Amino acid sequence: MANENKSTFKDKLRAFWAVVKRCAKRVWAYLKVAKMEYIVMLSLFALDLISKAIIDATMTPGDTIVISPYVLQFHYTHNPNAAFGSGFLKDWFGALGARIFFCVFAVAASVVFILILIRHKGGNKLFRIALAMLVAGAMGNCIDRWALSYVRDFIQFVYFGLTIAGSKTFYVFNIADAELVIGVILVIIYFIFVYKDKSSEKKHAKRAKANAVAASADGANTDSVAGGETDNGGENVDGGENLADGLESDAIERNEAETEENGQSSFSSDGQSFADGDCENADVSETPEEECNSEIADAAETSEQDGEAKDDGGGADGK
Repeated sequence: MANENKSTFKDKLRAFWAVVKRCAKRVWAYLKVAKMEYIVMLSLFALDLISKAIIDATMTPGDTIVISPYVLQFHYTHNPNAAFGSGFLKDWFGALGARIFFCVFAVAASVVFILILIRHKGGNKLFRIALAMLVAGAMGNCIDRWALSYVRDFIQFVYFGLTIAGSKTFYVFNIADAELVIGVILVIIYFIFVYKDKSSEKKHAKRAKANAVAASADGANTDSVAGGETDNGGENVDGGENLADGLESDAIERNEAETEENGQSSFSSDGQSFADGDCENADVSETPEEECNSEIADAAETSEQDGEAKDDGGGADGK
């Protein structure tokens, strides 16, 4: 049992140490990247505490030092209430309750802001500076409330000698209060003018990607259809060429046939003209028409006899 308890305790200790190491690695990795906000945070935090210490050492509560007439003056006061002297929490929870509430709220807000900075390391500079100012201001006043039970205020603006809302001066505050107000203003500016929703950007990117894929698919289908049309067009062209060749051959045969017919007709016309010419060339004034016809017949018989003689000569040569 003792060995099992020791092993269990060692396992828990190892698991806890692993978590601590993991967190330390993340914090160190963040510190190496996020130097700007920590420089701003520590500088403003130190400026607030140093300014309060100087005022506390050189002035007593209620003293006033004019820095610029009708514009700015230092009026040292102790403020146990909320920012700018508001006492609504003190009226509800009492002095001790308001003190505890402000300290717990300041620490919790600072932790949340630091976690946001760690998560958004390397992000927008305006947002990081705003969070650093909020942490510095919250922790500056938290130190005063926890150690002194009040906040040391000393900065006061004057309304140029005018009376506004029944007062000639603005509320007394300190550097930590100014850091909180400026930080909140910068955060508002960031979310109004700079911030972009990454989820909507991802949706738009996915939608654009889907449209691009659909467009590429449509383009591929169009190319395939165009290729099929091109093939069909080639086949149609080949068919048209074959048809043209057939028509051309038919035209050639028809022309040859017409040429043969024209040759035969010209031959017959030449024979007729030859006969007519012989008849015309015969001396009809001295010989009657019957003599002309007999001469034609004699000429035909002579040509036949010549053909038979040629045939007999060819047969003899063959023997």
